[in-house]
Amino acid sequence: MKNKLSTEEIIQLKFTDYKLSMVTAYDFVSGYIVNNSEADMILVGDSYGTTSLGYKLTNQVEITDIIRATKSIYNNKINTFLISDLPYKTYETKSQALENAKKLIDCGADAVKLEGGVEKEEIITFLVENNINVMGHIGIKPQYITKFEQYKTLGKNNSEYLAIMADAISVEKSGAFALVLELVQSELSNEITKKLKIPTIGIGSGEYTDGQVQVFNDLIGYSPFKLPKHAKKYSDVFKIATESINNFIKDVN
Repeated sequence: MKNKLSTEEIIQLKFTDYKLSMVTAYDFVSGYIVNNSEADMILVGDSYGTTSLGYKLTNQVEITDIIRATKSIYNNKINTFLISDLPYKTYETKSQALENAKKLIDCGADAVKLEGGVEKEEIITFLVENNINVMGHIGIKPQYITKFEQYKTLGKNNSEYLAIMADAISVEKSGAFALVLELVQSELSNEITKKLKIPTIGIGSGEYTDGQVQVFNDLIGYSPFKLPKHAKKYSDVFKIATESINNFIKDVN
């Protein structure tokens, strides 16, 4: 049985050749599977909305959705570091952020993740000062996406480069223990990873980060949607499930 990593151990792994892995989970079964895998971290992502609840965008997810998902995963008595997303508009002020972060910690989360860089510096600092472990998230911030055309790699021009680098420095300064880089240009991800003393976790941001995160449904092929360019499907559970149900119907008849 693996031992749950601490934030200190997660940070120390940055200075080794080891690559951190994080996989999302949204319910008891997916939590059970990821917990019993070799993944270092489980993320209760607000991608729960688009993978499981039928929402078009992650900003439709509410705190009650993440609370329910976190509770169901924690019911596995997990031994994997568990991070829960703070949903859109649930961390606008320091007091609101702390109130909602505590709700997720009380459900079993070891840390919370929130989107934003410089503009969230005070929020992250306040949470850390109140003993909440925080993972940052910069680059593309899905909670602020209003149409799919906005999903594109950032950091290709000078203004984006400077803004993302400033965000990364701000998140580390605020006391976050790790930072997700989503759809950040590969060379910029490499520079950020070298500059920071906390681990970077990439998604669609190249190979030079300290680790990678992927969506559970994408990895196992359990989705009716086209796979994102940055994801790799390792099995086709969607097809297997459909065939299994059709075989059941044949037996019934």
